[in-house]
Amino acid sequence: MKMRCVAFDSKDFKRERKVDGGRPEVSFFTPLGVGVAFDDPEGFAKAYIESTADLSEAFGIEDASCIYSASMLRNDIGARKAVAFAQQLVNSTSRFVAHVHFSYVVLPTKPAGRVAVGGERCGAYSVGTEEFLKNLGPMFSYISAWNYKRFGRGKGSKLVIDAFTSKETTAWRELERSSDISIVSHGDEVHPLISFADIVAFLTDIKLYNAKLGLTIKNLEDVWEGVFEVECNYIDVSSIHKIKWLNEEPIDISRHMLKPTVFYISDDPDWVGINGIVEKPPMEKKSKRQMGLAPVRNALIFAALRGCSFRFFDPHLDEKYVSDGDIIVYAGNRSKERAECFEDQYEVTVYKAKEVERELRGLYDYRI
Repeated sequence: MKMRCVAFDSKDFKRERKVDGGRPEVSFFTPLGVGVAFDDPEGFAKAYIESTADLSEAFGIEDASCIYSASMLRNDIGARKAVAFAQQLVNSTSRFVAHVHFSYVVLPTKPAGRVAVGGERCGAYSVGTEEFLKNLGPMFSYISAWNYKRFGRGKGSKLVIDAFTSKETTAWRELERSSDISIVSHGDEVHPLISFADIVAFLTDIKLYNAKLGLTIKNLEDVWEGVFEVECNYIDVSSIHKIKWLNEEPIDISRHMLKPTVFYISDDPDWVGINGIVEKPPMEKKSKRQMGLAPVRNALIFAALRGCSFRFFDPHLDEKYVSDGDIIVYAGNRSKERAECFEDQYEVTVYKAKEVERELRGLYDYRI
């Protein structure tokens, strides 16, 4: 009997209004989490890869990827076509979906509210509600998984979660104790189940916006009526003690990271920090530029077809993640030296960046 897999990803959900002569101002913000349950993940992965290949051809995408995040689609074919591509991908594969679970946060913001954080091995302090909600964004893939599990869902299921950055929380501790977890770095770009959760989050935002609907349980059910069985639980002030960070210590995801991992090591100094919290415009532009490089796209496809995680190697963060069975792709003399150093320490496979394209020709089957 196949094990049910539930894949989690999230996006920022915001709405704006115009003030002071047309200046946009955020009127509503929350992270929106999506969990998608699959009873036949292998069957879904095969259908996803086939559908993506067909759609890439139909949309005239050159140098197509086998797995797309919503942001990759927007970058490759523009926002309007990305919506059409994503909807057709959902239509062709939704038969594999057992249900979709949505998570979001509802907290009072006016009058100016504050949330108490810290207090464990560090001083307690408070942050404004709006700042707190924005800080939840990079954490929300696992918080969505915790929100799914806390109502008794997912027993006996494997949870696959897009990689995140977060300080320690009670929600993480509870999730880690009680779940079979696999965390996938760049999951929405290399893992079909997480990619699908990302695509659903993207389309949900678009559907609600086009229909001029707010983020409510009923509206989430309505926009996906006839496509998925929808479940939804929002997080409110009664559960805030579970999701607020307890201290300043970052969660170490290395024990749960999907292995093997493809590490891309480059002499390019812009690589440093790319696996951290992506929240400032310069970081977003940096990531977009690197994702557009052909050797990087080839390495992403290679990771996807081999069933691996993918990371841009950051020397300040990633040495602890390297282990036997991993794959090192390097570009540049200093990166070659670092790759050879890992080769002396672990049973890893090393490629020059330009060699990966040749390796792709022999890969046909995707494995979860």
